[in-house]
Amino acid sequence: MTTGKRIVAAAFGGALCLATSSGLSAADASVTMKPLMAASFDAGSKHVVSYFASGENGCRLTMMVIDSALDEEATPATQATRLVVTVADGKTAHFDSAVGSTLRFSCAQGAETMRVDKINRVAAHPAAE
Repeated sequence: MTTGKRIVAAAFGGALCLATSSGLSAADASVTMKPLMAASFDAGSKHVVSYFASGENGCRLTMMVIDSALDEEATPATQATRLVVTVADGKTAHFDSAVGSTLRFSCAQGAETMRVDKINRVAAHPAAE
């Protein structure tokens, strides 16, 4: 394993350990995070671990996305995707999954908290003529 892969694996493992502090299950519609508090939740066939840091421009959100069911030979370092975005104070960012759900990240004024809402998207049926 290369040094780069070891660093990614260690970072992802650390985030998974932190993720026990908060989770968004199917029964929960939302969770509120404080800076550097991890939130963990399922989004279809993916598992997401996220946290944010406060900044002068808003909430700097980091999400790590991994397949929920890894095969025995796969390692998190080869399957994980890391996304980093800044969400301005009072604004939201939406991330859609392929299975009809959306994760909405809302940055509070002053970047003191960030709320995560899991929204199920349902396609409307066309009106019968």
